[in-house]
Amino acid sequence: MKDEQKKEAIQKAIIQQINEVGFVSVSMSKIAKSAGVSASTLYIYYENKEDMFQKVYSEVKQAMLIACSNNLTSDQPVKKMIMKFCQNILSFIQDNNDYFNFLEQAGTSPVMTPLSVRKDLAKRGKPVYDVFEKGISEGILKKTDANLLISFCMYPIAQIYKESSMTNVDFDVVFKMCWDAIKA
Repeated sequence: MKDEQKKEAIQKAIIQQINEVGFVSVSMSKIAKSAGVSASTLYIYYENKEDMFQKVYSEVKQAMLIACSNNLTSDQPVKKMIMKFCQNILSFIQDNNDYFNFLEQAGTSPVMTPLSVRKDLAKRGKPVYDVFEKGISEGILKKTDANLLISFCMYPIAQIYKESSMTNVDFDVVFKMCWDAIKA
């Protein structure tokens, strides 16, 4: 029988272990010990190590996409929605540092590249994608792949946060630079 508290403890342990030792060095037994469960309990929730990483990655990425979509409404001007999206990215990173570090590590892992994971996340990121598509179709944004434009907003904010924790950096300046890179 599955228990939500155990699953949350396991997910937290997975994220913690991967952030500490990386995907390659993490083991099922280390995760189980960190979560306070037996190694066999992990197999109630996950088929194997790869399945575990993919499911946790998908759940964490989904949480980020939901947070980044917060308060995006199609009745607002595109620039305002994209600024809100960028603010949401920054808030997510600041409020969920463990998730952010996990996503950073996962993004470079070949375990996270299966098509099924990418397709699932594409559906969940649709509200954000739609904002950028709207901007492209209205001629406000560069006519290119919306995912490329989204990346031009996400990665600078993430990188600046990693380098300076955004304490000495004016968000409005960062947003203006992102906006200048993507506007038509």
